[in-house]
Amino acid sequence: MNPRRGLETPTAIDVQGDVVLRKTAPKIMASSTFIRLRTYLHLIPVLGVIPSLWTLYGENDVREHYGEPRSPLEDRQEEDREEASVRAASRLSVTIGISCISAIALLGAGASTQSSQMASLRFLMASSFVGSGYFLLSLVLMFRVAKGQSIRLPGVSQLSRRLP
Repeated sequence: MNPRRGLETPTAIDVQGDVVLRKTAPKIMASSTFIRLRTYLHLIPVLGVIPSLWTLYGENDVREHYGEPRSPLEDRQEEDREEASVRAASRLSVTIGISCISAIALLGAGASTQSSQMASLRFLMASSFVGSGYFLLSLVLMFRVAKGQSIRLPGVSQLSRRLP
């Protein structure tokens, strides 16, 4: 028997009938993979704003809602850090998404009020550049998450911190 059995969970029985035990390291890797996946979900252009809003304004801790016990202090601190990073990505996603939608709406309204077709075309071109830039920015942020880099943006991150 293994003296550290409390830290391991049985996952399978091998050919000789011995229980194969898995250490906690895959759990940590699975947790970081899950957090990375959640961050990807929040950074999807247009559609990612909905789960971001749910993260910011929805239920804070689903486990407490279903009555699952909280983990030990060290695990809880790690979970709090991971949740803080997801909330930061959510705030950034909402800030960028709402500003892009607002800019496109304002440029579209400006295009419709112009009497000249040339001026209207300029507004519509600017609107398409804003939309394309939003999609490219979201893709760049997703690649930065994949590389494990920071997704902070100068100016935008400071603005997004004002969201709850």
